[in-house]
Amino acid sequence: MPITQIAAGRGFTYLDNMGRFGNSGPAFQHPVDVARRGDILYIANASDEYNYGNRVTKCTLNHEWIMDIGLPGPGGGIVVRLVDEIGDGQFLWPGGIALDQEDNTFLTDQPCNKIVMFKSDGTFLGKWGTLGSGDGEINTPSGIAFDKEEDLLIADTRNHRVQKFTKDGRFLGKFGSYGNKEGEFNLPWGICLDKAGDIYVADWGNDRVQKFSSNGEYLTTFGRPGTGKGELTRPSDVAVDKDGDIYVCDWGNDRVHVYKANGDFLVTLVGEAREPSLWYQMSLDANPDLIKARNRVDLEPEKLFRRPTAVDVGDDYKIIIVESRRHRIQIYQKDPKYQDVRLNI
Repeated sequence: MPITQIAAGRGFTYLDNMGRFGNSGPAFQHPVDVARRGDILYIANASDEYNYGNRVTKCTLNHEWIMDIGLPGPGGGIVVRLVDEIGDGQFLWPGGIALDQEDNTFLTDQPCNKIVMFKSDGTFLGKWGTLGSGDGEINTPSGIAFDKEEDLLIADTRNHRVQKFTKDGRFLGKFGSYGNKEGEFNLPWGICLDKAGDIYVADWGNDRVQKFSSNGEYLTTFGRPGTGKGELTRPSDVAVDKDGDIYVCDWGNDRVHVYKANGDFLVTLVGEAREPSLWYQMSLDANPDLIKARNRVDLEPEKLFRRPTAVDVGDDYKIIIVESRRHRIQIYQKDPKYQDVRLNI
């Protein structure tokens, strides 16, 4: 039975989940971001000190694995001292992913301070980026998004600012600086644009989301620090649907908030994955001992989000939520004109 939450004439219904832990093939490993083109998803996977699964998983919403894009660098995603040994097509720890109009993939590689590029078929296209704090230099880039002109906006996280580049890395502009006042940042993470071209930034260290015009002028703030309704603890990503509703990954509180375009709180999504995904079920079917182990524990918490890191909302109102700690995505559907079913009896 679908589970629907209703708020202000909108319905938010849980549809499906996809994923399992793995470092190749139909699996995710610490997924950190998602880009979507129609029914095709590009999931950026990070790594840990034991499992080198950093790559892009290209798959469909129908659970079809297509291919892996990119290769782990030497030492996986943790050993930063090996940055100089990263080869073409390799990356260490992706922070964000975006697609251009030709479905080329652009990744931010945080420890390498690079933007790494691939064609949709996985062919390596190139990379650029220089560590530093000057104009056009970056330090631990995370969120990445294209504007209408196909220029890139990048959350330059440890420089506490947003920078704008052409696709080939030419510096165009910047806004923001360290602090907690309007227009200032503390470790900005996720970034997106709405239909009008306005820019939204998940201001991770300040527990808020800030909105800017297309030229970087501060407009407003959403959310405030805390654990209550509409409050945020370390927000990691933000998305805006075509109606202007705003979706924020409340990473520290393991939930996703939805706000109206004016910043009023609408609803909180917490995860409803009550059944194993198709990929995970494949693992269960091949491992009877794992099934027995699951039968001995309380699986109720498993349905909930655990560190939701990224969110994407398409024009079809499908909401893709990436959970880095449960190695999966959960998919919701928004109905912008929800009506209760009424039966005359």
